[in-house]
Amino acid sequence: MNSSLIFLLTTALFIIIGCFCLVFGLDKAKPPKTRKYLLYTALICVFLVWGLITYIMLNPLG
Repeated sequence: MNSSLIFLLTTALFIIIGCFCLVFGLDKAKPPKTRKYLLYTALICVFLVWGLITYIMLNPLG
């Protein structure tokens, strides 16, 4: 399996996790502490996705 494909699938996984955390982190029914942790997790996922996409763009052929 090509390493770029593995990084691409990992990026997709972090996008899904980040969206999940963002949606539930913005829910006002959740306790503030839980919302804070979910939003920080979403922010971490954004930076991980940014780094993985940069890596994929710099090394397109694997």
